[in-house]
Amino acid sequence: MKTIKSITLSLVCAGLTLGATSCADFLEEENRSNINAEEYFADADGFESLVNGAYSSLRSIWKNEPWLFCLGVDIYTRGESELVSGSYGNRDVYSRELNEYGTLDSQNDFVSQFYSNVYYGVQICNTVIAKAEAGVQGLSEETKAQRVAEVRFLRAYYYYLLVEQFGEIAIVTDEINTPVVEFPKHTEAEVYDFILTELDATVDVLPETQSDYGRITRGAVKHLQALVHLTRGYKDFAQADDFSQAAALCDEVIGGTTYSLQPTFADVFRSGNEQNSEIIFSVQYDASSLGGQYNGNGQQCLFGFELWNKVVSGFVIGNTTYGWKKNQFMCTQFLYSLFNTNIDSRYDDTFKSEFYATQADPSIGLEVGDLRVYFPKYDQPFTREDSLAIMAENPNAIIITKGRWKQDIENMGGAGMSPMVWKFYDPNATFPSNNTSYTSTKDIFLFRLADTYLMAAEAYYNMGQADKAAERINSVRQRAALPGHTADMTIAASDVDIDFILDERARELVGEYKRWMDLKRTGKLIERTLAHNNLAARDNQMDEHILVRPIPQSVIDQSNGTFTQNPGY
Repeated sequence: MKTIKSITLSLVCAGLTLGATSCADFLEEENRSNINAEEYFADADGFESLVNGAYSSLRSIWKNEPWLFCLGVDIYTRGESELVSGSYGNRDVYSRELNEYGTLDSQNDFVSQFYSNVYYGVQICNTVIAKAEAGVQGLSEETKAQRVAEVRFLRAYYYYLLVEQFGEIAIVTDEINTPVVEFPKHTEAEVYDFILTELDATVDVLPETQSDYGRITRGAVKHLQALVHLTRGYKDFAQADDFSQAAALCDEVIGGTTYSLQPTFADVFRSGNEQNSEIIFSVQYDASSLGGQYNGNGQQCLFGFELWNKVVSGFVIGNTTYGWKKNQFMCTQFLYSLFNTNIDSRYDDTFKSEFYATQADPSIGLEVGDLRVYFPKYDQPFTREDSLAIMAENPNAIIITKGRWKQDIENMGGAGMSPMVWKFYDPNATFPSNNTSYTSTKDIFLFRLADTYLMAAEAYYNMGQADKAAERINSVRQRAALPGHTADMTIAASDVDIDFILDERARELVGEYKRWMDLKRTGKLIERTLAHNNLAARDNQMDEHILVRPIPQSVIDQSNGTFTQNPGY
């Protein structure tokens, strides 16, 4: 919601030692009275601020780099780490471990941070539920029930992230105020049962729409229910009706009146249009609620490169025309190859391929506004004559053809540059002060209706109903068609298989933090990553044990060894 307030409640997580230290790391207290915390959160205003804190925990998980979701996959790979004050800060080590897998272990700080941040969110949700059960003065029973349903959804979502990333985990549902170091592990099947039970209990409590934009709605619950059933449908503990349940739930969201696809793909990401009809669940960012210039998110900074470092002149650090685009995550050549740019609008609406000088260089006759960097389309012929024609009009243009769209590190032989992911561009963001002080106030979309269509297609395909799968995919593809090419973008049932669905998800969802989970769910993580991620293929260290992450060593140490490590680590 656009009025999220941040709060600090050290008692929320003080006793939780699943890699956590204190909730004060990411919550800022807003208790304007002199009463103690227990009394404050028993009052309607205090309780609502606590609920807002549960929503705010989404930012802690998603505001920075999506290391566990966008490395070690087929469409993204590891690029060059940034030096900050002369140090990589182990970003090069930890990102290598997550992308190439061979040396990934329980000391990886990116894994530990994610694990801790998600359990922080869980414990805030647990505290909200406990305070509600104890009673809240000045809050109607209907509103209280809705707030509890909202945080039960958030808790279920967090457990879905945890179980898919780590396998067997602890299910913690109690508010914890004193140190607890031992938590029993639960099987994946038990965690899935818990998640679905939670969602079943909330779906009818929540309304179709909320007056505060960003609060959880019934459609968000159904989308997550569908995703959980879809994911469980591939597992050895699947229920016979998982795929049919997923398809039906997706169709309920699609067929309702609350959500609709935007007219064009570009409209979905247009700045200022975050509250559009396609968005089902998002992480809210608003300058008035962030508490500081550098408390935004970094989604717009990923999947690019530093122009001022890679290009000898024409660009300068600090210029906001192109902002700070980071090379830590790099799109693979395979991703660009998936688009037919003659018929599909999503290539040009996703990537930026032309960059114009923002600083003059008189020594070569370069003026501000001159074409400086140009990437020809991946799927289009580009001849010597084409190159000469561009250079005739733009003598200072640097043309980088697709064979060089890969890393310029570790003897990979590339330019370290490729078309940048641009659909998240925020024209209102200031230049970050360092590698994590991000400033974008555009929302991060977690669930949107195009994804719901593609999930339905996957469910129907697994039910043996390729015709219905094609129908759902066509709704997404036809929306993306260039004028006059709707028929060209329409597929037949015979075109549908799991690889086509994954390719379509790649085209539609570039940069949206879903790829590792998609590949794991469908059983394609190892195959497709080794086929298309050059660094992972070079090391060739992927086997079945990497389908879950290592439990952070701090968690095992705090439990005196009772919480065991995942096999292979």
